[in-house]
Amino acid sequence: MLRRRPAPLVSPARAAVFGLLLALLVAPFVIPIIPGGQSLNEGNTAPRTLVAAHGAQYQSAALTTVAQDEAARTVADVPLPVDPLIRQQQTDKLDKLLDAVRTIRQTNETDQQRFVDLGNLPAAAALSSLGRTQLLNVDRTTFDDLQVRADKALLDIFQRPIQQNEILTRIDEYLGQTANQTPTGPELTALREALRVFVVPNFQVDIAATQKRRDDARQNVSPVIVTYTRGQVIAGEAQRLSAADIEALRQTGVLSGTYNWYRVGAGALVTAAFGFLMAAAVFEMQPFRTRSRALMLVTGGLLVLLVLGFRLSMPLLTPDLNQHFFQFALPLAAAAMVAAVFTSLEFAIVVAVAVGLLAAFVDAAAPQLAGSSFIGSMESMEIVAAYAASGIAGAFVVHRAERVSRFLLAAFAVAITLALPLVVFWLINEPRPRESLGWIAIAAAINGLGSTLVLAVLALPLGRLAGLTTRFELARLADERHPLLRRLEEEAPGTYHHSLMVGTLAERAASRIGADALVARAGAYYHDIGKLAHPGLYIENMLDGAPNPHDSLLPEESAIAIRGHVTSGLEIAAAYHLPAVIRDFIPQHHGTRLVAYFYRQAGSPESAAARDQFQYRGPRPQTKEAAIVMLADSCEAAVRARRVDGAAAVDGFVDDIVRERLRERQLDECDITLSELGEVADSLKATLRAVYHPRVAYPEASVDEIARLAEDFAP
Repeated sequence: MLRRRPAPLVSPARAAVFGLLLALLVAPFVIPIIPGGQSLNEGNTAPRTLVAAHGAQYQSAALTTVAQDEAARTVADVPLPVDPLIRQQQTDKLDKLLDAVRTIRQTNETDQQRFVDLGNLPAAAALSSLGRTQLLNVDRTTFDDLQVRADKALLDIFQRPIQQNEILTRIDEYLGQTANQTPTGPELTALREALRVFVVPNFQVDIAATQKRRDDARQNVSPVIVTYTRGQVIAGEAQRLSAADIEALRQTGVLSGTYNWYRVGAGALVTAAFGFLMAAAVFEMQPFRTRSRALMLVTGGLLVLLVLGFRLSMPLLTPDLNQHFFQFALPLAAAAMVAAVFTSLEFAIVVAVAVGLLAAFVDAAAPQLAGSSFIGSMESMEIVAAYAASGIAGAFVVHRAERVSRFLLAAFAVAITLALPLVVFWLINEPRPRESLGWIAIAAAINGLGSTLVLAVLALPLGRLAGLTTRFELARLADERHPLLRRLEEEAPGTYHHSLMVGTLAERAASRIGADALVARAGAYYHDIGKLAHPGLYIENMLDGAPNPHDSLLPEESAIAIRGHVTSGLEIAAAYHLPAVIRDFIPQHHGTRLVAYFYRQAGSPESAAARDQFQYRGPRPQTKEAAIVMLADSCEAAVRARRVDGAAAVDGFVDDIVRERLRERQLDECDITLSELGEVADSLKATLRAVYHPRVAYPEASVDEIARLAEDFAP
């Protein structure tokens, strides 16, 4: 019986490191800290027509501020009390000008010269030509009356605050009053011109009082309430965005400019759960059978790359208000398909579900343009269902695929299983425009082809660079036309046919217990290639009647020569670049057993040194497939060598060999169970019985029959 459970290929510590590294690598893309998509600010132009991701009613701080500023602008400046000094200064200037004009008027110069002299006065520079003419031409009485009227006008006009834009209006208002009207037109013109020059602003703002009134006006403005419905246009393409537009984009879920620490915490928990799930699945399922480090690197690295691609793409594809479903065109199903190709189907299913959950969370929580605030739980369920189902379907199809045609089938399977959940949710949700079905078909087709291309163009070449063996490589090695098998057929025909028979036995037994039948068959084909070094040393290649080379050798020498086929096999395998998964069968199919024939011929020595000459160096079988090949090799050789006749005898030999390998503890280091071992034994018995069943003994031909045959074929 099996004495102990073999040590796992992936230890708890390595599984924990794998899960931790995955969590750390996907954390920046899952935890909503790193901004996503386009960042828009006030003054930017809209990259496209921006519509509300969801309905919202809110108090608009931006529009309320605009209304408050408008109310404050309507409040007039509050003036300080009029400064009498300004009035006195302007009156003195006016009197000096009029005194100078009076002096010029009294000269004997010509009118033209007096006009020039008046124009040379600095105070008269602002007077118009008509104003100068009237001041010089009015009679003396009118001039004296003009000076009295001008002084009085300045006194009255300066009683109230005057701003620059009010000067002409205030002058006209004053002169328009009946009590202030002049008797003649020339006097009115001269007076208007004098006032226009000497009436200056005396308005001084009371800053404190003005600010208080404006603050009061702001406070009296009611908050502006804004309502948006889902899909309502907020800003057209190329429109310059205002503060109110940015606010609306944030409120309706199109932009997220600040961290939501609750979502950050949720993202951290999701990331930790993802890492724990991956670590637990890797340890419990042990999906990395051989070259675990390379497998972990390729599988984990591609998983992180796909999550990164999804995270970067979502801001450009959501919210999908037009129901184009392009967010489902992203090839996330490739993650599970890669896991199925390089690991186990069970682990691939876990990856498919985990990726679907991650995608739903990223789409719901990540800060991004047009889609940061997710719409509801139905959309989350839709993402999980679509991506998990398509990933599982793709994994089922490509798992252990040996032909390229399976990739085309995988693309079709991914597309169909992605489209079905989308159609279900299309039927549930409203509105449900019929053209959405066409978009679903397009997105599903892109996803199927994209996922298959990621696997074929990216994953498989990376696996080859990492030294991983694909199903296509295994299928090529299991082809009997392989150059090494052709050489084995020509140089060691007995070993070749023995290897083919062991391959058949191993393939059927592996299929029966769910082991990798292709690996078992290919490993069996090459397990004895070391016999090419000296084919004649092995009984199956010796011709009848030919001398046996071992007759001239000591048992110890024969045992060393026989054991040499393992060392030679590894050298030949390296020369032909056979992958590690196949090379491992060469030493493991004998494990640490003795070369029993020569050991017993030598008298079964008890000393360790003597036994060492007859013992294979191992290791013992490390996988179910290697254990199956060990049993198939021993059973086929024993049944053929002893010319077993009858089902009972075949069954007895198989049972004896299985028990012997258990007693020798050759199967202790692989993960095959007693139940599976029983299934393997039953499969070996059935196949061997079919091959080595008793033949019918034909009766001898009579003399007459021989004579008739001779006549028939006579010339």
